[in-house]
Amino acid sequence: METAIWQNFIEEGVLVVGISNTDNQNTINNFVAENSLTFPILYDSGSSGGVQGGNTYDDYYMPNDGSPYPRDFIIDQEGVIAYANNEIDTEWMISVIYDLINSNDSVLGDVNQDGIINILDVVTIINIILSTGVPTENQLSNSDLNNDEVINILDVVILVNLILN
Repeated sequence: METAIWQNFIEEGVLVVGISNTDNQNTINNFVAENSLTFPILYDSGSSGGVQGGNTYDDYYMPNDGSPYPRDFIIDQEGVIAYANNEIDTEWMISVIYDLINSNDSVLGDVNQDGIINILDVVTIINIILSTGVPTENQLSNSDLNNDEVINILDVVILVNLILN
């Protein structure tokens, strides 16, 4: 999970969160250290610390012939479960993540991809022009408002006009 998903997709905004059924910070710290994890581990409130889990466990329990514990979920940008499995299958998970990333309905001018065209998009496009960061493919695509394959001040002017109109 750490290397195949978290480290590979962090730049695309994919968030990995572990959920623990214990609030014993030493136990969590040991697990994190033993597995060299860098993604956040949260406590499942409502848990007594036993195998029955807590509130999250109760909400997402998946009975089957294997493990009774919910293990892996991918939640899409709308908060809908796009993947759920009791056993880790990173190949399938990566496929689902790629589908979600590539299905992003990009809007020309929505450079920061927050669903709103506003001054924050102007700031983002100026940062792209000034090379202050590494833009994603969608950010580049949404920045070229005049479709001349060059991101420059002309795109900023068009974006400002879109915002003002």
